[in-house]
Amino acid sequence: MVILALFTVTVAFCGYTLILRLQHDARRRRWARLSAAWEGPVLRALADANLAPRVHEAVDPRYRLHFVRFVLEYSRRVRGKERSALRELARPYLAPLAERTRSRRAEVRVRAVQTLGTLGLPDYEREVLAGLDDESPVVAMVAARALAREEFPQHAAPVLARIHRFEDWNLRFLAAMLAAMGPEIAAELRRNLADPGRPSWVRTVDAEALRMQMDPAAGDVAAALLDAGQDPELLVALLRLLEVVGRPQHAVAVRSLCDARHVMVRAHALHALGVLGDEGDVPRLLDGMNDASPWVALHAARGVRAAGAGQILTHIATSGHPRALLAAQVMEEEEAA
Repeated sequence: MVILALFTVTVAFCGYTLILRLQHDARRRRWARLSAAWEGPVLRALADANLAPRVHEAVDPRYRLHFVRFVLEYSRRVRGKERSALRELARPYLAPLAERTRSRRAEVRVRAVQTLGTLGLPDYEREVLAGLDDESPVVAMVAARALAREEFPQHAAPVLARIHRFEDWNLRFLAAMLAAMGPEIAAELRRNLADPGRPSWVRTVDAEALRMQMDPAAGDVAAALLDAGQDPELLVALLRLLEVVGRPQHAVAVRSLCDARHVMVRAHALHALGVLGDEGDVPRLLDGMNDASPWVALHAARGVRAAGAGQILTHIATSGHPRALLAAQVMEEEEAA
């Protein structure tokens, strides 16, 4: 009886697997058939907007969400006017997705918010904005990415207000998302960066976003914060920001960190000093090349190069100096660039 039971279970699982395979093959064939039927009309409509009605004629009401998926995947390959035209083609079929943003299943909400964020703004901005407060952090992130676009600067405030929800995400990724919103949000990023009441990691994201935007007004904010004894990760972000947008007068604040205990702070301070300092800082940078940390030594050598003392590095590279290989590496970086 046990053997018979096991045999029955095995047969049942095999039958279920076969059914799943047949269903998958049927869906794949259906998708290939629908894609082939829609591709031609859509391409012609992109070339001539007057041909959009032909596209709608080719969309069977049973497959309207399939068509939305087709447009969504196609929109990732195009930009500008063509993407706008695709949004117009998908607009009549998006209404059912608004209800799906309230589904009990997180994966359904993710797909709905992603689709509406890509194809349905600004018509469905209420649903996408609601996604920022979804209990699922993945849904919230999908909504934030959809709203964090330069064409929608009005959504900067709600996105920035909820950035604290994404502490477990990569900070550079978050900074790139904010930077993509364009220079219109730079002033708010500067205010947030200077706010000591905000978490250090959030301010680190603000600093990185300003660096990516190369915001010239952020240099004064960053330099003023260097003296406040901040979190090392935030200090590194501030120094990286100054390397890009700092001015010579900011070198005073940077010099105080060249002997910092934290390796990364010391390294980026030396690099920033090379960018912002003067000839009088070259001896300090050369001394930094002898640091016990190879990372600090590397950044100090890059600082020497940035300070315009490349001839000293060339001399070191061709001598018996203990840092000859390091100097040669940094000079090769300049040639490669």
